[in-house]
Amino acid sequence: MSTVNLVKYYFYRGMMPKDPELLQNMVSLAYQTARDRKLYPKAILIRSGSHKTTTINGRHQEDPNGWHLTFRYKDSTQLANGSHTACHGYTPGKDVWELVKSTHAGVKSDSVLKKNGKPVWPAENELEVAPEIGYGHL
Repeated sequence: MSTVNLVKYYFYRGMMPKDPELLQNMVSLAYQTARDRKLYPKAILIRSGSHKTTTINGRHQEDPNGWHLTFRYKDSTQLANGSHTACHGYTPGKDVWELVKSTHAGVKSDSVLKKNGKPVWPAENELEVAPEIGYGHL
C-alpha cells in the first residue's frame, strides 16, 4: 500500500528563494532531514540557506559538522499541540543538496522566543508559504 504525505513548507518573510530550482532543492533537503526521524512531517519551517555556523553553549561559531540548512518541523501531534522539533540537515558542501547527516533537538513550544523577541515558529500569517508538494511512500 502506498500513501501520499502533503507537507506545508514555510519560510520567514523575505527568505523564500525566488529561484525555483533552489526552492525545490531546499524543500527536498528539508523533507529528507525531517524524515530521518519522523515518517510523516506535516509542516516544515526552512530557517536558513546553506551555512556552516551554529551556536554552541551560547557562542556563535563554525559548526564542527560543516555545511547545513536549519529547519523546524511538525508532525500531526505537534501541529495539534503547538510544538515543533528543530534540526540541521548536513550536506557535503555549500549548495550541495545531498543529505549526509541530520541532528534533531528535543521538542519545543512554538511560543519560545528568539533573541529578537519573536516566537521561533510564528503564526502562519507571518510566514511565507511555499507551494505544497506531495511525497509518495510505498
